Amino acid sequence: MNKIKRFLWVILSLAILVTGLDTSIYAEEPPALAEAKSVILTEKDTGTVLFERNADERLPIASVTKIMVLLITAEELQSGNLSFSDTAVCSDYAGSMDGSVIWLEAGEAMEIGDIIKSIVIASANDACVMLAEHISGSESEFVKRMNEKAKSLGMTNTNFVNCVGYDDPNHYSTARDIAVMGAELRKYSYYDEYLLTRLDSVRTGTKKETQLLNTNKLITSYSGITGLKTGTTDNAGYCFCGTAKRSGMELIGVVLGCDSDESRFSCAKELLDYGFEGFEKVILRPDPSELLEVAVEGGVKKTVDTRFSGTSDVILPKGSSSLVEYHYSRTSAVSAPVVKGQLLGFVTMMSGDKIIGTAKIVAAEEVEVMDYKRCLKEIFGKLFSF
Repeated sequence: MNKIKRFLWVILSLAILVTGLDTSIYAEEPPALAEAKSVILTEKDTGTVLFERNADERLPIASVTKIMVLLITAEELQSGNLSFSDTAVCSDYAGSMDGSVIWLEAGEAMEIGDIIKSIVIASANDACVMLAEHISGSESEFVKRMNEKAKSLGMTNTNFVNCVGYDDPNHYSTARDIAVMGAELRKYSYYDEYLLTRLDSVRTGTKKETQLLNTNKLITSYSGITGLKTGTTDNAGYCFCGTAKRSGMELIGVVLGCDSDESRFSCAKELLDYGFEGFEKVILRPDPSELLEVAVEGGVKKTVDTRFSGTSDVILPKGSSSLVEYHYSRTSAVSAPVVKGQLLGFVTMMSGDKIIGTAKIVAAEEVEVMDYKRCLKEIFGKLFSF
């Protein structure tokens, strides 16, 4: 390929990369959610924001905090460091928790499975501290890990002081950060059954049997509900991170600072309805017939096969999937050696004048250089093949 062609190819590649994806909100008429101080609606897999208002305002979040506790616990379960059948022992400190509790007593042993169930269903503060101590040795060490995890997820407006969500001026998050945290937790299936359980118990069949009542009222009334976590304190008001899935699209709705239990669920329902009624997940798949061979200069093969790489799904307004256009750009030739996976072109996917996705066109195989020895070998091979 001559220098002019190389220059044009570099400019084309940079133009596509710099343009990037359009992640703006598609909404024309946002829902009326005045009862909440802060709201956001996102799609779990793509992170697309469908609606937001005051989403970056730092606010107390009460027991929505426990999403991070459950996330770290899920990582421990996946790594094998923790098992549902393990047993933890309640400390004096864990047993002293107030608010929503299962009345654990110092020295009492309980299986991790029951501890987790108590947190997921009933938001038990004593069980939460007991679990934190079992994993990290102390609540303070566990909270350090919570903040480290928040930082790694890009939750730039979040700081945890305790693991249960008690009010503290330095304990806060935002609707946007909670949506990120919620999306990360929904990658794990450990809690799926508990998240949709309305009523259960621990210490079942004993004198200390304790009922667990799920505070997420949408699990019995909202189609496709998958979770997730409520939170209530005097300073935080009524908060909720609700998740629901329909037609392969899982939405995360966060409402903070509502003035009543009823309003947080009505706001969350309105938010989720808005997403499901107005948007759909579209699978972006370029046309395989556009996978043309690319000429190879100086290689043992004259052409190289290609494939697509980095295709993805996007969230679009309902009914607009048929309007998606695919624009293909590729180099006409490449010099050997060619490495498998080498970038050879781009696919730009557009809806109207918006770039909604990009994919790469890459080499499907490697092509070695045709050097002097290989050239002679090929010549002699053809001479003596008759």
